[in-house]
Amino acid sequence: MTLAPGRFDYAPITDRPIIRWPNNVRVAFWCAPNMEFFEYLPENRPTQPDIPHYARMDYGNRVGFWRMLDVLSKHKVRACCCLNLELLDHFPEIKDAMVAANWDYMAHGLYNSRPIYDLTEEQERAYWADFIQHVQEMTGKRVKGRLGGGAGYTVHTDDLMAEAGCLYHTSWII
Repeated sequence: MTLAPGRFDYAPITDRPIIRWPNNVRVAFWCAPNMEFFEYLPENRPTQPDIPHYARMDYGNRVGFWRMLDVLSKHKVRACCCLNLELLDHFPEIKDAMVAANWDYMAHGLYNSRPIYDLTEEQERAYWADFIQHVQEMTGKRVKGRLGGGAGYTVHTDDLMAEAGCLYHTSWII
């Protein structure tokens, strides 16, 4: 089996140190909702417009987010959202609500319909710089990690994230 070169050594769970959470709690809970923006006429979809798909996806921003925010606020749960960057510009009401709730942010692409796997190393380096700067300017928070998923990866992603100051990549769930 080929492992990611130079990334990590094999370590069976039986040989790893026991994780001790603060206050000796037994379970850690991380709320990381996807906050995505889907383009109405994306270049990479054969059916344009795909109204049923778009409507299902947009429902989350019009209804689902607000219901989720109410529940999280009621229970004093602060989230770290997996953020499509353009959501901040397209839905300022959502941005303002996330900022008011003191959420954190991790990168999850520009739009959900624009993966990064076609980018050159320099284009991806610029993507990271722009993403981090834009989130900082819009929310006052620094992006420290990423959820890849449909946004894709390149062979340079992990190194460019580290170069940009990111600390984690949630796709590495090993």
